[in-house]
Amino acid sequence: MRDKPRRITRDEGVFNRPEAMPMHPCPIEPGWIHSGTPVTRSGDHSSARDNFAWTSVWDCTRGTFEWHFDMDETVYILEGQVRVTDANGDTHLLTAGSIGYFPAHSTWRWEVDRYVRKIAFLRREVPLGLRLATRVLSRLNLDARLRAPRDPDAPRMRRSTAALVLMSLAL
Repeated sequence: MRDKPRRITRDEGVFNRPEAMPMHPCPIEPGWIHSGTPVTRSGDHSSARDNFAWTSVWDCTRGTFEWHFDMDETVYILEGQVRVTDANGDTHLLTAGSIGYFPAHSTWRWEVDRYVRKIAFLRREVPLGLRLATRVLSRLNLDARLRAPRDPDAPRMRRSTAALVLMSLAL
């Protein structure tokens, strides 16, 4: 049975070395493979408390395949190399030490000549309504204002006002 990424509490951290993490098979969809018989494995490192982001290690042997990203993914190549090609035909070579970003809902062709190992930082998209609310709250700096210590001279938004702002965003 595959282990789920460890959920962290507010005060905990998760620490490991990529080579020490247990890896589990995570096969590529057969219809996505163009050539070779790539073998892929992954090991989950950690998951954010809200389950919208997590970190894992992934590796792959020789092969060419399409990869359909259903969430944002930033990768850091630890070992080996891969050529990635977007829908416009633009190709990038990622080698050890390279960083790449793949947006959600995009498809990329991956060409692994021998082997590649990466750390993946994955982020699930925040639903549209919540995304708008988050942007407004960020602009108002509401979160910091609500958590700030009471300073009689500092302007402060009342919780009832904050609730009204949030409810108006939902409409």
